[in-house]
Amino acid sequence: MKKLLWATCVALLCSAGIANAQIEEGSTLVGGSLANAQLTFGSAGKTSILLTPKVGYFIQDNVAVGGQVKLGASKVKNVKAIYEYGVGAFGRYYLGPGEQGVDNFLQHGRWFLEAGAGIGGATGGDLMFNLNFGPGYAYFLTDAIALEASLLYDGNLGSGSRNGLLLNLGFQIHLPCKKYKEMRNNPGGL
Repeated sequence: MKKLLWATCVALLCSAGIANAQIEEGSTLVGGSLANAQLTFGSAGKTSILLTPKVGYFIQDNVAVGGQVKLGASKVKNVKAIYEYGVGAFGRYYLGPGEQGVDNFLQHGRWFLEAGAGIGGATGGDLMFNLNFGPGYAYFLTDAIALEASLLYDGNLGSGSRNGLLLNLGFQIHLPCKKYKEMRNNPGGL
């Protein structure tokens, strides 16, 4: 009975802590973009699908850094399919409630700014340097799961340079912060 009571207390404390700690120092985010719409400047008739899994770590409250992988395919009218790939790093800053301008706008969400850089290429092409940045919005379905949308400028520099806009839709799972780990490792500290 004592163990059941202790486990219930820990679960309640952890869920309360996660509600306030979803973007707190020590937390981890895992997820990525699952769908996107790409508008490439100077290119007509291009259709692409891009998946971008990400893993990040909050180095301080509201600031995450991490890595991402890009896997995709593009089809230009009357041309064979092109497969794209890349690896890079990203940084993300979540705006605080006072910085968002509208405190009650979609009460369960947070605006963020993201920037990323990396290398990548496509079948039949050379490696290129990739740079992207822009705003996004994370809507928290639960204390730890967020649906996201972002609009990023996306530029590839190198032979066959191109740039454009990416509208990404995806999700992130925010794993518990270090406070949860401390409670789990030190049950007597409750």
